[in-house]
Amino acid sequence: MKIKIGVYTLFLLLLVMATSCASRKFNYFQTKEPRKGKIVDLPSYRLENTVRFQPDDILGITVNVPAEQSVASDYNLPLLPVATNENSSQQINTGVGRQTYLVRKDGTIDFPVLGSIKAEGLTQEEMEIYLKQRLSERLLSPAIVTVRLLNFTIWLAGETGGVGPHNINKDHISLFEALTLGGNMSPYGRRDDIRILRPKKDGGFTMISVDISREDIIWSPYFYLHQNDIVWVIPGRPISQSIDISPRYGIILGFSSLAFSLYALIKAFK
Repeated sequence: MKIKIGVYTLFLLLLVMATSCASRKFNYFQTKEPRKGKIVDLPSYRLENTVRFQPDDILGITVNVPAEQSVASDYNLPLLPVATNENSSQQINTGVGRQTYLVRKDGTIDFPVLGSIKAEGLTQEEMEIYLKQRLSERLLSPAIVTVRLLNFTIWLAGETGGVGPHNINKDHISLFEALTLGGNMSPYGRRDDIRILRPKKDGGFTMISVDISREDIIWSPYFYLHQNDIVWVIPGRPISQSIDISPRYGIILGFSSLAFSLYALIKAFK
């Protein structure tokens, strides 16, 4: 009888452990300092991590001169058809699009009239300011310059939804924003060891591990992603992690452990 009681007790303990693991919640922005009920100012380092142009980037640049519309065309690439009707005897344009600028390996682009311009290392805002300054030397009226990075793409891989490339339509995106693009991480992804692979000029990568459960992730230079970054959520053993599983499973395991304990007691005293 003692052997039976010991076996039943062991199984009961295992069920209780499984229940406690399944019902725990995973917390983000963990810190040793008390935060409950407090307003905390967490500074942003986005400006220090703003995306800068790199070789092979594709830039969309448009110059408008409201007071000199006829002159503006000299500083824009020619418009090209973006689609045609192949079934017609004559090609019919269904739309027009402005040509884009490819940043060459030496970091420059060829700009109309102005010639070769260094683009590598500049942000969108810095490029706009630079072009306005150069154009002010040639134009009587101020120009409106719009610069956009058209190939800002990040990649999600591993234990997250939406695996694959994601095009970003603004000049910055945080790691948390990127993970939500795929519907957040799966319950089996490790929060304390997310790998970010950042391409280098020589074709290699810089890889770093970040812990998104910690509050200081906000100050990491990898919290804001760059173009072509790969975010890899590696899998972990689900029982060994603090994961957030539906409370339904905790209730089921709780009733199961209770039923098994009652059964064990009945069998033990027969």
